[in-house]
Amino acid sequence: MKPKSGSAWLNKIERECPYQVVLRRKKLMDESDIFDFLEGIIGKFDMFVEDDYANFVRYCFKDKNDADIFYAKFHDAVELISLSA
Repeated sequence: MKPKSGSAWLNKIERECPYQVVLRRKKLMDESDIFDFLEGIIGKFDMFVEDDYANFVRYCFKDKNDADIFYAKFHDAVELISLSA
């Protein structure tokens, strides 16, 4: 499930952070563990809401190892949709 590639900022994210994990957001889920992990451990990353209803978040990583670590830590916490690149 790739985002629409029409906007310049989205193309820039995909160039700079090609390793991507899409997670389904659960209502009222505390995402502080995810943000603490991303800010404290991971190198360069970006993220954006995948759809108009904020059901999916795409986490984008510059380094494949960072994407793999993120996946290993959080794929059980929320429903994994895909791992690309």
